[in-house]
Amino acid sequence: FPFIALAFHLPVFLCGQWSWRLEARIVAMIMFFWVVEDSLWFVLNPAFGWSKFSPAKIPWHKHWWLGLPVDYWVSTALATVLTVWSFQPKKERLS
Repeated sequence: FPFIALAFHLPVFLCGQWSWRLEARIVAMIMFFWVVEDSLWFVLNPAFGWSKFSPAKIPWHKHWWLGLPVDYWVSTALATVLTVWSFQPKKERLS
């Protein structure tokens, strides 16, 4: 987990620029990455495959909704909100 976080932050470290919007985008991309990585692990794993992707066969994902772990739905929704917010134009302050 720390390696993935460092890898996704690498461009910020190399460029020397950081902002809350960039951080939101990085966190969102990490969340998208984990959803895709986890689902691909099941689909591509010969011991599982898509046919065994269910609550009965995967007890460590406790809560399911519409055929997917709730974690996938929550992470994707939150990552989408963070991504959209991170691309919004910055509001100028009135002084």
